[in-house]
Amino acid sequence: MTSELGGATIASAAVSLFVILGVLMGAALLARKLRDGHWGRRATSQSQINIIASRSLGAQSSLLIVEAEGQRFLVGAGRAGLTAIGSLGSRNSENRDFATAIAEAGQDLERSGPKA
Repeated sequence: MTSELGGATIASAAVSLFVILGVLMGAALLARKLRDGHWGRRATSQSQINIIASRSLGAQSSLLIVEAEGQRFLVGAGRAGLTAIGSLGSRNSENRDFATAIAEAGQDLERSGPKA
């Protein structure tokens, strides 16, 4: 009688193990479908917002040239968040390097004067 109970216990444990493995495999497949489907859609190179260039200004601060809907913007990034510094024109305007774009944005800021 003990050998029958031992065999039943082993068979029950084996069935439980297969059920648990099946549930885990099903959950993994579901997670993969969700990640690759609508909810897990990742930004691609076709995204409407792109970072064109960046320059570090030191500890946790940087300047970014960001393109959105064909327009380029100079953006400051730091611990406090993001700050739009100025517009750099459209993507189709003349190709300017990073230093030129920063200098022109700085001149625009000087002309507009300090903000109250």
